[in-house]
Amino acid sequence: MKFVISILLIIIVFAISIAIGSANDQLVIFNYLVAKTEIRLSVLLAILFGSGFIIGWVLTGIFFLKAKFQHSSTKRKLNKLQKKYDEGVANHQQTTLTKTN
Repeated sequence: MKFVISILLIIIVFAISIAIGSANDQLVIFNYLVAKTEIRLSVLLAILFGSGFIIGWVLTGIFFLKAKFQHSSTKRKLNKLQKKYDEGVANHQQTTLTKTN
């Protein structure tokens, strides 16, 4: 359900941006570091919005994968320590039983 709501929200945002962009058909001069281009405002908005969306997803994906790898590493360490602890408890119980007999 959460996934469906997020997809619907993304579709709504894209629809709104397309509606706003289609109303802006003026020519603007876009001056970037190496060149200058005359481009329609709607196309410029679409390019910048799309590139920002893609960069945001890439960064989110990187942080998500980093957290997932860290979680799996911590889980492996915990399992290893739990196994050591269980072996130590078993050895302690066995030595306690042999001392009382």
